[in-house]
Amino acid sequence: MIVDGRYEVIRELGRGSYGQVLEVRDHTMATRCALKLLSDDVLVGPWTESHLLRGLRGEYILPILNADVVAGRRYIVTEVMMGGTVDDHIQAAIGMPIDRAVRWAREACQGIARVHDYDLVHGDIKPGNLFLDAREEVLVGDFGLAQQVDDQGFAQAVGTPATMAPEVAASFKGKSSTPLTYTRLSDVYSLGATAYWMIAGQPPSVGTTDLVSGTRPDLWTVAPHAPRGLRDAINRAIALDPKQRQASASQLAAELGLHRSPDRTWNRTVPHSGHEQCYSGAKGESVIEVCVHPESTSRVRITGQHASSARRVRKAERTSSRRNLATALRSAFRACN
Repeated sequence: MIVDGRYEVIRELGRGSYGQVLEVRDHTMATRCALKLLSDDVLVGPWTESHLLRGLRGEYILPILNADVVAGRRYIVTEVMMGGTVDDHIQAAIGMPIDRAVRWAREACQGIARVHDYDLVHGDIKPGNLFLDAREEVLVGDFGLAQQVDDQGFAQAVGTPATMAPEVAASFKGKSSTPLTYTRLSDVYSLGATAYWMIAGQPPSVGTTDLVSGTRPDLWTVAPHAPRGLRDAINRAIALDPKQRQASASQLAAELGLHRSPDRTWNRTVPHSGHEQCYSGAKGESVIEVCVHPESTSRVRITGQHASSARRVRKAERTSSRRNLATALRSAFRACN
């Protein structure tokens, strides 16, 4: 199969609701690249201004080699990334190490800031669209839903529910009178939701209904080990009201980098046998494990021990109701710091 007279299909790399990704050989340039054929029902994108996508350049952006239309279907060509995506490194209900999540989230913010410099919005920021190069640095990719904003800074409602801003979700639920609800601040929300997902191991919402219901999650509810400043920056980014979010992707990147890490760095780990949750806190060579044990349907017991010797850390021990578990865990972490 030859696409647009120059791209010979080698194999399928993946597919989703918005299109199909193919590895192709570009006969014109004699190189291998990735070509995404967008679904016929994807009506958005700066296709009358495709040069905007072709000219999009910047650090932390997956280079776009071509953007055009063939037989009525839109397509985008990029470099092939064999390092996988951020999504590949997220453990369900656990996430990833805090320092890695912060670094990758900040790199994504810097890439999106460059996108915004071109008067474009990405439209579908999520862990699966953040690619990793050979140095394990993030490159923002999959610009199939990218759009140029109008004079008022708006674009059409698009995106994936897990990282979709509530004002955008309202359009899909019929609670907005206009489909032009997407702005740069919608991208900021998606960046915050992606950072949340990396740390918590789950997105802040599971669908448009959750978003429109008006209940905003708190990162500490599912990731009590996150430092306060980091939690505050992410919670601000996923505020229901766009005006309460950071004013730009660059500002979010700055706030993510300003958080003060505790003396002991905590990360969530795979639970030990019979445990509900486990965390590891490192301070130099000292590593303490804090674990949650079930006591009843309504209560749990928190214990601590030194990882090297299994010696108990009594100051970490406490019992808690399940409802107050996140608060009790933060208290145990502070006691161990």
